[in-house]
Amino acid sequence: MHGVDDGSNEMILNPDHVTIAVADAGPAIAFFALLGFRKAHVATIDGGVPAQYMGMPGMKAQHITLALEGADPHFEIQLLAFDPPPATDPGAHPTNLRRRGFNHLAFRVDDIEAATAHLVANGVTMLSDEMDYISRKLRLFEGPEGITIKLVQRDD
Repeated sequence: MHGVDDGSNEMILNPDHVTIAVADAGPAIAFFALLGFRKAHVATIDGGVPAQYMGMPGMKAQHITLALEGADPHFEIQLLAFDPPPATDPGAHPTNLRRRGFNHLAFRVDDIEAATAHLVANGVTMLSDEMDYISRKLRLFEGPEGITIKLVQRDD
């Protein structure tokens, strides 16, 4: 984008994770195992704060974290297996968050407030308030073509 303040390249530290919504987690886990990803964490989302954060208050899903073994910096693929699969209702955010396939790309930052201010000042649409989840601060933004981008500030 021309004319946009791009003076904060150092804002992003590294990719943090990519989330993919799947119909069946088993084949996806097996596929990513071929690439060196191992199951690190499994959680059940049943409504609550994570579902509201994603703009789907009634969402039920398995959230499976696959960590790339030996990666430095740490990198994950997170699988979302919706139960039942979401309808075509666009929900609070008419982004890709409800569809199967690519769900969102997350970047790690060291100052989520400053990164948020920078994006908002340059006209980027925020899709969520900040959320504290598993020792990290999270915030969703709308990227090009309606994709969803997440910023992650880890506590470690």
